[in-house]
Amino acid sequence: MLLFILSLFPSRNKLRISSFYQLLTGKKTTSVLIFGFLNQLLPAHNSLPELTQKTYQERLTELEKSGLIQIEENEVFLTSKGRERQKKLNVLYPDLHFDLYGRNWEEAWRLVKFAIQVVSYLNAHQSEYLPAETSPFYTTKIKTWLVHSGYSKEQLADTIYHELSTCLGKLTKEQANLLANQFSGYEQIGLLPYQLIETSEDETTVYLQQAQAVHAFFNQLQRFPDFLFSQLLLPILEQNYNQSMLVTRQLFLQGHSLSEIMTYRHLKKGTITDHLVEWALFLDDFPFDQLISKETNQLLASQATPVQTWRYQELNKTGTLDYGEFRFYQIRALKGGRKDEFNS
Repeated sequence: MLLFILSLFPSRNKLRISSFYQLLTGKKTTSVLIFGFLNQLLPAHNSLPELTQKTYQERLTELEKSGLIQIEENEVFLTSKGRERQKKLNVLYPDLHFDLYGRNWEEAWRLVKFAIQVVSYLNAHQSEYLPAETSPFYTTKIKTWLVHSGYSKEQLADTIYHELSTCLGKLTKEQANLLANQFSGYEQIGLLPYQLIETSEDETTVYLQQAQAVHAFFNQLQRFPDFLFSQLLLPILEQNYNQSMLVTRQLFLQGHSLSEIMTYRHLKKGTITDHLVEWALFLDDFPFDQLISKETNQLLASQATPVQTWRYQELNKTGTLDYGEFRFYQIRALKGGRKDEFNS
């Protein structure tokens, strides 16, 4: 856990101690999400949901005593020694995406393994076996999925093999082996993550390595929405998004104005703005051009300081800068937009 926390620190920026803790434990407020985005930490959101405030403080104290970080009041940052140590870590978990899969990645992965087991025994024409899952949540989904596929037993096996090969083939060798060795089927018993990862590693490290491999698999799967596995899993993975945000998004895409959405949903402007910020952060179809006014574009495009350092209160001296537009502009800029695109 200690090295994981150290790996997350920005090389130069200071982090608010309370916000960093809220990010790691998964507090889902707009301020925490923006904090994560501006510091490139969103993939770690909800990565350590069981982390207590006491343990968190103890880990920071350990890092400070080692001379790797410095704590000043409510902020913490890397020392030069910490930056050197961080470089040697070589980005421990580059494929983690708790922001996209953190809510239910474990149950989705269990569904993958159960589906493989069921298809394997069907292909072997065997019905007597101990199922990996007995909960109706899993059994009902698999039965419905099999029926809707319309495939024969042989076609199912060939299709699943092809889809697994495609997705696993895009992962690192270590990730692919870690996941493939967990599959059970006819005359095959899968292993558990702790049996496949070095026993010297602590529980948190095993958890993070497993999560990274599964997240990388899901990331590849989402590139193939027509896959049979995608039909089973993507509706579950979409539950990671704020469902209320998705309703606001749908209404806007249907042509409703923000004021109409507020009235229809009986929500305040601040709540709708929060939904829009989440939409802009997590999905790629956000209508930036429609929701950032020409005045805001001109004001913010003229700023010389780095976008991630902007403070709303400092830029809103006239009281006319809309908070939502300010955040939308920041998000667009940091997602790769160019300033000359913002002046139209």
